[in-house]
Amino acid sequence: MTRRVLGLLHTAESHRARFDRLLTELAPQNVGWVHCVREVLLRQALDTFPVNTIAAGIEAALATLQSQGATQALCTCSSVGGMAEQVGRQMGLPTLRVDRPMAEAAVAAGRHLLVAACLPSTLGPTTQLLNEVAYAQNRRVEIETLLMENAWPLFQAGDEAGFARHIADIILHTRPRPDAIVLAQASMAGAADLLKQSPVPVLASPRLGVASSLGRLTATAGRADMAPGTNQGRIEQGRMA
Repeated sequence: MTRRVLGLLHTAESHRARFDRLLTELAPQNVGWVHCVREVLLRQALDTFPVNTIAAGIEAALATLQSQGATQALCTCSSVGGMAEQVGRQMGLPTLRVDRPMAEAAVAAGRHLLVAACLPSTLGPTTQLLNEVAYAQNRRVEIETLLMENAWPLFQAGDEAGFARHIADIILHTRPRPDAIVLAQASMAGAADLLKQSPVPVLASPRLGVASSLGRLTATAGRADMAPGTNQGRIEQGRMA
């Protein structure tokens, strides 16, 4: 059985545990994964550093994942995800931005979309991605944005539960109702869990992104390699700061 390795590029240390849980649940037995955390990339995006500077940092991070055996990569940061896809393509390392599958699901859900974010650096890339996906699907979308910057300090302080509640409360009081609500950052996924009973689909990127990455990674595998099983004990290999 050929072992395959997925590389995960994060811009927040807290994403390790979230994606470990998802991969432990979803990955087949012959798939392992490695992490590379580069918080500086998000700081550079927020401070509007030159594109070349950020791209060089992404290239170094993806090269680190490649050196650990990764043959596919998943960038879990929406702010730099589009650039990660481009850099990965140039390096020959297929890379998926975590919010692309979510964008595809959102466009399929309807025309009127609301993009919710807690960082201004995420609104532009997410809106652009939704428009690109809509164009590729020959659909029209109307996009509104909701910026909740006052929620971000809760995440930075490590209060992820409070962060999720704050986001969910704002969204619950949002009017009018769109066809779908897109949570632009992977860190916002906890709010989607609190809004499962919402009459409007609330889409988060981590699970959809992981499922899509695994599908790409195992696309050439036989059915025997796709047998489900536990991944406990496999996630530590190749992990890095």
